[in-house]
Amino acid sequence: MARRSSMHHFEENYARLMERFPQIALEMPAEGARYAAEESVSLPSMEHIEALYFYGLGSGEVYDLVKLWLHEKSTRRLIIFEKDLRCIAAFLHHPRASALLADLQTMIAHPQDAQTLVQQFPFERIEVAVSSSFSPRAACTLRIELLRKASLASALHLDRLHGYQVFQNFLRNIQHLPHSFYANLLEGKFKGTPAIICGAGPSLQQAIPLLKIAENKALIIAGGSTLAALSSQGISPHFGMAIDPNLEEYRRLKNSFAFEVPLLYSTRVFPSVFQTCNGPFGYMRAGIGGVPELWMEEELQLKEQLIGAHLSSDSISVTAICLAWAQFLGCNPIVFSGVDLAYTNRRRYASGVGADELFDADGDQGMADKLVKRKDRKGKSVYTAVRWLMESASFSHFASTHPEITFLNTTEGGIGIKGVPYCSLDSVLDQYCCEASDLRARVQKEIAMAPMPLDTADVIRKRLEELKTSLARVVLHLEVIAEGKSPGMAAIAELEMVDEIAYLYLFYDAPLVIERELAKEGIAEDANKKWERFLRLAKQYQQSLTQALG
Repeated sequence: MARRSSMHHFEENYARLMERFPQIALEMPAEGARYAAEESVSLPSMEHIEALYFYGLGSGEVYDLVKLWLHEKSTRRLIIFEKDLRCIAAFLHHPRASALLADLQTMIAHPQDAQTLVQQFPFERIEVAVSSSFSPRAACTLRIELLRKASLASALHLDRLHGYQVFQNFLRNIQHLPHSFYANLLEGKFKGTPAIICGAGPSLQQAIPLLKIAENKALIIAGGSTLAALSSQGISPHFGMAIDPNLEEYRRLKNSFAFEVPLLYSTRVFPSVFQTCNGPFGYMRAGIGGVPELWMEEELQLKEQLIGAHLSSDSISVTAICLAWAQFLGCNPIVFSGVDLAYTNRRRYASGVGADELFDADGDQGMADKLVKRKDRKGKSVYTAVRWLMESASFSHFASTHPEITFLNTTEGGIGIKGVPYCSLDSVLDQYCCEASDLRARVQKEIAMAPMPLDTADVIRKRLEELKTSLARVVLHLEVIAEGKSPGMAAIAELEMVDEIAYLYLFYDAPLVIERELAKEGIAEDANKKWERFLRLAKQYQQSLTQALG
């Protein structure tokens, strides 16, 4: 009788599994292992978490532990990864299986589907935990890898969901193009010249005396916060860079005294940065400004090679673009300085940045800023963050793809860069930077020989007017669809809308982005909500474009 009861539960649970997760059900063996004994599960603080990713189904005990948290908000999710399909088959016999499988806020998935899931549910705040069957080392690896994937997915989702804000930056910054030099024309112009990529880490302070004497021996390249740190010590880099679209970029550069440093920019940068220095300003074609930027480059016939074409997807910092710029110029060797990628001596920045963030092990961090313990170059424990582990990996990857270049890390503290050996800065200067020359004069000469096309202003104005007209039609089509009164007219409006250039350049992925946001909110099937939000988004773009053109 007990056997029949167990099989009855199994059949019911298998039907639920087939309904919700058919791929797993179809691949699952007919016979499973005996389901695991109850395990002790250790969970992180869940107060600010939107989703918990848990490795190891076991007997599903994690579900009992998080049910109250899960059901406090309908938007929360529990995603359980299990790679052994026999364990899932065994779990279907467990008394807990019925409730878990019936709970639409809970999912069971194979670990190989992690990338798809973090894209499907691009939450801003997640945590990762594992069952006690995993070793501490494996648990740490799984946690960091998933946080890395989730932080990238969330950043991309938010960038597109609030794309009108970056579009506002694009519209304001593109007006600077006619008066800028075209940075991509400098490709290879400094072949064989040493370059020092500076970061704003605490170890930068130790390098200041040597950087002061390196001015005519190596190109000094820095971005964002590092410009403030260097200029406060009387050092003006040969090239500066600004790419971040947020107010924080302006606040950092406002503290800089590097008023005459050539500043490279992307059209996504926060527009007020142009008020922080005199330039000259250099437009940088690097593929980081989104589709509108690529569209305008095509219209202006700017077809030179992208800066940073070899950077990995983990390359999310201005320092990574500085690195790519040095390679683009033909520099060799390329040297890191002040790139701690850690809270050296509990501090995030060198002096002069205008902020001195201490790490807070108990603070509420976003995914990219979650703290991780690592060993520094000298074997001492130091706190780093997920974003810095990603950066270190991206620098390592970039160096590995350019074996023809010598990469050296002179940063005294921090976690280091795999594959990039440490070397003291004074040794680097003695060995690689023996010849002195007027590098600033060379920079000025090359900038003067890299103008933007003469008709840049006219082309920009005409194309934006065309975009404005097309966008007005997109809004009209969306109003018809959102009303939902006539399915036939809505279908025609949608067909005509997708052919508009405004749709192709601004909203090519808008339906998918909005659907993912609605899925996070638990209302993925609400078509009316989707079109209403699409219409609201289109009107935000329209308002920005109208203001820009007057």
